[in-house]
Amino acid sequence: MKKVLFNFILIAVICFGAASAREGIVSVSASADSPTRPAVSVSGTVLQTASVSGTLLLGKSVPDTVIIPSINLDSPIQPLGLNSKGEMDVPNGKTNNVGWYQYGTVPGDIGSAVLDAHVFAAFANLNQLTSGSDIYIVSNDGAKLHFVVSDVETYALADVPLKTLFNRRDGRYLNLITCAGKLTPDHSTYDHRLIVYTKEIEE
Repeated sequence: MKKVLFNFILIAVICFGAASAREGIVSVSASADSPTRPAVSVSGTVLQTASVSGTLLLGKSVPDTVIIPSINLDSPIQPLGLNSKGEMDVPNGKTNNVGWYQYGTVPGDIGSAVLDAHVFAAFANLNQLTSGSDIYIVSNDGAKLHFVVSDVETYALADVPLKTLFNRRDGRYLNLITCAGKLTPDHSTYDHRLIVYTKEIEE
């Protein structure tokens, strides 16, 4: 029986409002079964994923802009790399950028692509989305992908559903995540996560 290696992902401190907040949210290293496939971990809550691709997507169509008409969002997508601590950078909260981890699923590919941003920045109105809301991804080659919201859920930090968020392989999904709830007692993050689940609509 082939041994399955899970990479670990901690859902992010992507919405710090406290002065003590850290900006980096993801640590990346090579997994044991494939030296080129990064194992991902995010500061927050432990998630498991086996769907992380291994190399930068040179020459491939990648997301450039996210447009959500119902909340008047038209934001550049920032591919997230690593900071000096080996952590994935979150877009600066003073910008309107939305982050996409460039080692993960590309929007429009089979799997679950994940976007994040601070709740006090680009994703301030994410909680206003409802089932049926439209989301568009414009790629760097001009292609436009259409996603429709299927569900909007808020979870306690410890209850974020691992497989649903990161590991679905039965379609083309785009999931958006930000913080929700209240600051934790140490003011390091928030105690809930808001996740918007979407699926691509072929046109």
